[in-house]
Amino acid sequence: MRWLAMAGAAVLLASVLVTIISVTGRYGFGMPVPGDYELVEILCGVAVFLFFPYTHAAQGNITAEFFTAALPERYRVALDVFHDLVFALAAAILAWRLGHGFADKFASGETSIMIRIPLWWGYGVAVLSMGLVALVCLWRITRGIRALWR
Repeated sequence: MRWLAMAGAAVLLASVLVTIISVTGRYGFGMPVPGDYELVEILCGVAVFLFFPYTHAAQGNITAEFFTAALPERYRVALDVFHDLVFALAAAILAWRLGHGFADKFASGETSIMIRIPLWWGYGVAVLSMGLVALVCLWRITRGIRALWR
């Protein structure tokens, strides 16, 4: 999964480079990158979805531990299991709905307005990432339940 996060970083870096080239071209030469807004928007969305699975597997998501920090570890593990259960359900629902969006965009052949990038591929990345997040949550749930039984 780490390779997905690395791919997300590469995609994010590509969006930064597009922005730099476009701004330099716009103000330096009067020639921005055509469709730069569309391209950066799509690339950033894809990057975010690529980061999700690894971030959750590595416990890198932001958590508010103000109320739970003083709890015994057993209760914190139980709360983590509950959180992962809810997150797995949310990720599965998102994957399902994004799958419908993917099918719709693929069937219609819808593209971005300016540079005509097919929109289905971004949905495809999102579906796979959310499905993987759901699987990561299930893996964390089994790990948490095992820890509770010890």
